[in-house]
Amino acid sequence: MADESNQQQQPVQQQPVVIRQGGNGIGLVLAALIVAGAAIYAVNVWSTTKKETAPGKTLQEGVERIKEGVGKAIEQRQQ
Repeated sequence: MADESNQQQQPVQQQPVVIRQGGNGIGLVLAALIVAGAAIYAVNVWSTTKKETAPGKTLQEGVERIKEGVGKAIEQRQQ
């Protein structure tokens, strides 16, 4: 009986409830992949746009030179 009365006096301690937040990093890896993909896409679009505008500008300058040359040749023939 002494053992029973001794157990009744001591409160029963329960383990605390632990709620873990987060996971094993899959969200972080997914976010990093999205950011990397966006950066690659932006660089690709930028380089493609730069390549398209550079030849276009060169061609436009060439057409302007041809127009000027033709205009000068016509003026010389008329004189």
